[in-house]
Parts: sequence; C-alpha cells; structure tokens
Amino acid sequence: MYEFTLEKWKQNYIDDFLESTDDPHLSDNLCETLPYPMDTAFAMEYIRERMFNSEERQICRAVMVDGHVVGGVDIIFGNGIFSKSAELSIWLAKSYRGKGLGSMVIKSICEKTFENYDIIRIESHPYSNHTAASLALKNAGFKHEGTIHSAIFKNGKSYDYEIFAILKDE
Repeated sequence: MYEFTLEKWKQNYIDDFLESTDDPHLSDNLCETLPYPMDTAFAMEYIRERMFNSEERQICRAVMVDGHVVGGVDIIFGNGIFSKSAELSIWLAKSYRGKGLGSMVIKSICEKTFENYDIIRIESHPYSNHTAASLALKNAGFKHEGTIHSAIFKNGKSYDYEIFAILKDE
C-alpha cells in the first residue's frame, strides 16, 4: 500500500512530470493525448492549465508519493442536463501501476468531489482493452454500465471503450 496525497499542480513539478510520463505505453491507453517522447513545452502547458484552473468546472490534482509526482487525476464537471455528472480520468507512472494505488486515488478524489460539489454521478471511460483501468475502477466502487463500440479513433485505429460509474448515494 502506498501513502499518497493529491496536490494542486505546481510549476516545480515539471521534472517529476517529465520522468513519470517517459513511457511510450502511457499515451496508448489514454483518451487524452500525451505525446511520447514528452515535449517540455507540452508538459509546461499541461501543468499551467491545471495550476490556473478555477476549480468551478474541474478538479485537477497531481498524485504524490514520497514528495514526487507519480500521476495525475482530473474530474471534469458536465454542463446543462449533465450538470450533476462528472468524468474522471487518471494516469500513473509505469512503476506505480497494478499495485492498488489507482483504486485508492480514484476512491479518494471521488469521495472529496461528492463531499464538496453538487455532483451525484462520476463516470470514467477506459479503453476496452485496458483491463487494469477497469479493475482499478471496480476496486474503487465503480460499476460497469456498458461498452461503446468503435467510438475512439487514435493512431490509425478504432477502439471500443467502457463506461463505468459511481453514484453519490452508493
């Protein structure tokens, strides 16, 4: 088990971010586009966007272990008829995957989101072939709601994705 904290992003996290994202497989499993190799300008913009976020419509946190960034987690709130829903995305450095940290981070940020915001549902959309992400979501209390076929097109291929969700009163 890891002891971790979820911290607001800071500019001085740049070196840890670059090290944590130095993995060609990381961007393969994310809907968000993270370049490989990571570009320093992209990394600075990624951190800056999260640093100056007002947190009215999204929460962005660095996942910290032993004082170092080992991942990131975002909650993005819906609009209009989806205003009581939010979407979760998470990434972890390669050496921290598959050890239960993802589930703990997911559970922690969801609990804080439900406590502090008028949200009743949080969902996540891992690729269907990303079984580790699905397992982390299930271990954090999310339920599988379905599969969306051929909805993602990335790197010349189409992918299915899963819908997992957790409700505030569950």
